[in-house]
Amino acid sequence: MGRLLLLWRLAARDLRRRPGEAALFLVAVTAATAALTLGLAVGNAVTTGFEQTREATAGPDITAITTAADPADLAHRLATAPGVAGQSDPVFAFDATVGLHGRDAHASVEGRETTASTVDRPLVTDGSWVRPGGAVVERGFAEVFGVHVGDSVTIGKRDYPVAGIAISAATPVYPWSDWAQGPGPSDRGGRIWLTTADARAAVGDATPVHLIHLKLSDPDAPAHWRDTVFAKDNRGGDWVNTHTWQTVLETDRNMIKDTQPTLVVGGWLLAAAAIVTLAALAAVRASRDNRRAGLLKAVGAGPRTVAAVLLAQYLLPTAVATALGLTAGTLAAPGLANPSAGLLVTTGPPTTGTVVAVVLLAALVVLAATLGPVLRATRTSTVHALAEPVHPVTRRPRLTAMTAYLPTSLLVGVRLLARRPGRAALTAIGTAAISVTVSAMLAFRTSVAHDTGTGLTDPAMAAVNSRIGQVALGVTVALAALSALNTVFVSWSTAVQGRRALAVTRTLGATPGQVVTALCTAQLLAAVPAVLAGIPGGIGLYAFFNPKFATPPASWQLVAALGVLLAVGVLTALPAWACTRRPAGRVLGAA
Repeated sequence: MGRLLLLWRLAARDLRRRPGEAALFLVAVTAATAALTLGLAVGNAVTTGFEQTREATAGPDITAITTAADPADLAHRLATAPGVAGQSDPVFAFDATVGLHGRDAHASVEGRETTASTVDRPLVTDGSWVRPGGAVVERGFAEVFGVHVGDSVTIGKRDYPVAGIAISAATPVYPWSDWAQGPGPSDRGGRIWLTTADARAAVGDATPVHLIHLKLSDPDAPAHWRDTVFAKDNRGGDWVNTHTWQTVLETDRNMIKDTQPTLVVGGWLLAAAAIVTLAALAAVRASRDNRRAGLLKAVGAGPRTVAAVLLAQYLLPTAVATALGLTAGTLAAPGLANPSAGLLVTTGPPTTGTVVAVVLLAALVVLAATLGPVLRATRTSTVHALAEPVHPVTRRPRLTAMTAYLPTSLLVGVRLLARRPGRAALTAIGTAAISVTVSAMLAFRTSVAHDTGTGLTDPAMAAVNSRIGQVALGVTVALAALSALNTVFVSWSTAVQGRRALAVTRTLGATPGQVVTALCTAQLLAAVPAVLAGIPGGIGLYAFFNPKFATPPASWQLVAALGVLLAVGVLTALPAWACTRRPAGRVLGAA
């Protein structure tokens, strides 16, 4: 109990004395865990939303679609078939091109009674249910076209005022309403309900069908019921097809299949940026940790105890950041994963797999960034840890010969880079992560613009692309903010740890401007290869998930590369300039 109390007191004291470092730690790890939680939770959020919608609307387990002019015989055979627990009256439906706000759209028109049906009772979320002369529009369809209660839709040659907005789980939500092949409502269509009389009057030249929604005594096995009880020879002479609730759910999940990789990959890129943050933070704390390790060894602590004390200071922030990331990702997942507002937005607890994956990610990020410095501190002798000896500068004759005739700023920058290659690696990792993200975003925008220009994008796909674009933009902004923070922090720590050498350089004649330029040079020399690898890497990553892509123009790629490098230079110059404000004599006197 004494060791646990010691660990707790030292960790709490460290957090109280340096809240800024703790806040930086929380931001980095929370961003990575929240993005990964979103990526893993969106699929579960769609399933949860569909199940809630299906329960609220008495959604069918299986739907039979027939071209029979009189479906009474089929309805009777279905009602008396084994395993059928409930059945709706046949629903008259047809496929049509409708007008909404001056635009044409594909839609399924269904004729319904004004009273509630036994199976498939659409839930009205705004306005009222169907009435003679009035229409109800599926919510996802209405959202894409900006339709509200009181507007009108054109079916055939007649305008119908919108009486209400509703949701249903009988078919996939717009814009991916995917019916089985054959006559009737088809792929990527919306859904509109009229009264049965209005629907029959509006059918025109379209080929009508009848829909029969069924509830089964075994709702988890509708496909088995279809293949055994409702065999082909029992369907009669007319064309009949079916689709199950699992098919509807799978189609709804396909709506976010392009969003999920963006979040998962974005989560790993944010994890890489978080490693950069924590590694820079661990480097800043290295001298303090070495002294603490020396003090603990001096009073009899062993290597295991020292390692536990040094790792404990990261344990509490990691736990808090993981909890915050899981909470933020879980709360944001339903709104992000709800395909076109067609399902109820519900928040459920994260799955066990999601929790395990996020905890492992947080542990991996923290250990990757801090384990090396902690092990070095435990292996340092007590005398050296307490004395804090000056580390001798490694002589590199070849580097000296190669840089001897370079301008002062470039010479100092190259030697700073050579003295701390670990910092160069951190800069390269962070810059590569944002470069990959920016170039992938450019590839996505170029592909969308190409499809729009060639007429391959309809309003349905435009809605899907809009959602993907919002997610990609959010990941890009989060990664850009964390990368900017990393650049400032790494630059500041480089300037602080090299302040004595830079002060000597200034006493030998270097101006503060040359010192600032040298620090910027050290950062840019590490950033240039990262950008050169990250720009094509991001385009290749996007092509991996979406083979039908358009390569961004070379000018866009060049502007993106120069923009990233300019940002690195500017963000490096700010802390470098702040460090040169202190006179060189005072820096050397303090040393």
